[in-house]
Amino acid sequence: MRTFLSAVLTFVAMAAIVLAVPSLWVKERLVDAEGFATTMRPVAEEQKVRDYMTEEITRGVIDRAGGSGSITGDVTSAFVTPLARAYTDSPEFVDDFVEVASAQHAYLFDEPTADSPDQGIELDIAPMVNRVLAKLGIRVGTTEPVLVQLTGSDLEAGRYHQTGRDITRLAYVSVAAAIVGALGGLLFARRRGVVVFALGVATVAAAITGYATAVVGASRAKDELTAGAGADREVSEVIVDTALANLRETSYIVGGAGIGVLLLGLAIAVAARRGAR
Repeated sequence: MRTFLSAVLTFVAMAAIVLAVPSLWVKERLVDAEGFATTMRPVAEEQKVRDYMTEEITRGVIDRAGGSGSITGDVTSAFVTPLARAYTDSPEFVDDFVEVASAQHAYLFDEPTADSPDQGIELDIAPMVNRVLAKLGIRVGTTEPVLVQLTGSDLEAGRYHQTGRDITRLAYVSVAAAIVGALGGLLFARRRGVVVFALGVATVAAAITGYATAVVGASRAKDELTAGAGADREVSEVIVDTALANLRETSYIVGGAGIGVLLLGLAIAVAARRGAR
């Protein structure tokens, strides 16, 4: 009976571990607002993102400072682009980009209300435009939104609200089940080395699952962000690839830890067998 109970608890722990790694990563790095902001920081440092945002900021500045009826009269891209480039190469831009991206996180993950607009993914870069306007000596910035729409994106408000809640619940339950199952399996086990070995195998399997999630989820996530083509499509791909690169790195670490646990279990089992002789 003791061996059977240990086996059941160990299998529960193994299944929970496989689910815990990818679900906990998604919960901590994408669903959680602070975790999402952390994930977006390296995205803002990608050159393709900087180049794209430089073009959009330049366009926004010219529209407000160089067009017909503008604040200052004729302002050309040759004059504005170097200033926009200097801004997007600065740490200030990283903070602003994270703030802009976080607003879209709220749009997608917060519970929608009756007044929630369904405009798709739109980045309001007005604060960025105002910073470059200030570099031009224009202290009165724009008070209207400067929107950059990802072409083809038709994601409605709250699109991932329920999904985020489900993933959060799965992460908590799987972590709790993994801990209880592992401790219970070890407590009732007659051969603890075998249980540790099995937990190591499950951890390696969790790493493989996490890596597969990153690979398989990449194309779908890109299609969700934008169905368009061109620079905005490239930017969405950079966002997805950079975010999921962290999941792949996490999977490598988890896999390495799993191999260590597996070898530890094997060593314990061998030592126990020798001691029984």
